[in-house]
Amino acid sequence: MSDGILLSGDLNEIRLPTLLMSLYRDSETGVLTLEDERFKKALYIKDGRAVYATTSDPDERLGECLLRRGIITLQQYHQSLNEVLLGRQQGRALVDMGALSSPELLEGVTQQLHDVMFSLFQFRTGTYTLELAPFSTLEMVTLAIEIPAVIFRGMCRLTAWSQMSATVGSPGVRYRTCARQPPFVADLDLNQDQEHLLRICREGLPVESILEASYMPQFETLRLLWVFLTLGLMEREDPRRKTAVDPAIQPEALVEQYNDVYAFIHHHLTASGVSAQDLAPLCQSLVQSYPKLGDNQSDLVRFGRLDVDAVLFALRALPEPDRPQILQAFLEEALYALVMEADRRLPQERREAVKAYIRRKADSSNGR
Repeated sequence: MSDGILLSGDLNEIRLPTLLMSLYRDSETGVLTLEDERFKKALYIKDGRAVYATTSDPDERLGECLLRRGIITLQQYHQSLNEVLLGRQQGRALVDMGALSSPELLEGVTQQLHDVMFSLFQFRTGTYTLELAPFSTLEMVTLAIEIPAVIFRGMCRLTAWSQMSATVGSPGVRYRTCARQPPFVADLDLNQDQEHLLRICREGLPVESILEASYMPQFETLRLLWVFLTLGLMEREDPRRKTAVDPAIQPEALVEQYNDVYAFIHHHLTASGVSAQDLAPLCQSLVQSYPKLGDNQSDLVRFGRLDVDAVLFALRALPEPDRPQILQAFLEEALYALVMEADRRLPQERREAVKAYIRRKADSSNGR
């Protein structure tokens, strides 16, 4: 860590996520202040983690946050403001008047800090000042959030397409999930749809195919793609890269590998009383995402297997260079759908058995 170093500059010269990731990688300690013609906000960082935040935006003060969430009434809000004029802390005044309990106050302050941290990414112009030096936390209600998690949640709130389009590119640009995922992925608390996006891109897909396969609306998918690229979870595929098809993993062999997993999950589902009719929406979803490959695949919900001949026949209608990636994405989509059904319908013991089996098969296919 460097002590007493003061850096400053224009936000047009450096992207905030880039600056924050640098502080995270170097485990720095200091205060990052952002300022424009409206507001001034600061993020306190200790050993590469976000621990505190301040804001001059009156709408982000504690009382306003509590009022907005319906935690306090308008009357309690105004009464606490009178106490603030007398020199008291608003949160303590709310507790003393019975509007909040101490745990509720702590929860409210924590949520306010989260809101301020995530709002930093709304700065599009202005200046930044970074002072790398220790600071006291004695009078702070501190958090300990990994900076990539702050970046993830802050960027996921943005709606300006102009900020995203230059990174995402045109519909034909190809992206793939990075083979090595950084350790902070676990701290992002991804939901199932977000994890799904990482899964379907493992073999590389163009943006237009990613949009078709995603369960999310197009704008949400594009925004998430932008965030994943920023955090280094995905990368643009080199257009010169050729997909090498291992003779041992021809399409029919690949489908059979996945069929083994499908059959295992299907067995546990049927053993728990789940019928093919219960699983029928799964096939409908596959057809919507992959009309050619998903058609005529009712055997998946009846027997836990894809019809290999139907898959091979459907592949012939696709551009040859794209077949390996689209097939892989389709197989992952079917697996994802079955795992979702398992999570919804199976008792915990069977769910754990399914996940353990999938991990073993993945390790085996990767040669470990």
